[in-house]
Amino acid sequence: MSVPAKTIMMSFILTATAIPALAVSEERVQPDNFVVWMFLGLCALIIVAQVAPMIWSAHKHARLAADQAKKSAQTQLN
Repeated sequence: MSVPAKTIMMSFILTATAIPALAVSEERVQPDNFVVWMFLGLCALIIVAQVAPMIWSAHKHARLAADQAKKSAQTQLN
């Protein structure tokens, strides 16, 4: 490989690795906009509204299964 080709390749490699390093060094700005936080709160509310009934239903089914297991154990003992 010739010297100019090596030089071009090395400069390309250095440039390609320097761009992400420069992008990372910038300080990230946190969104402090009220509308953004309201949107995130709405998303959290939707998620909770979907998950809470599922947990209550699972708890109800577990309690019913435990009651049935107790009843079947009592009938086997008698």
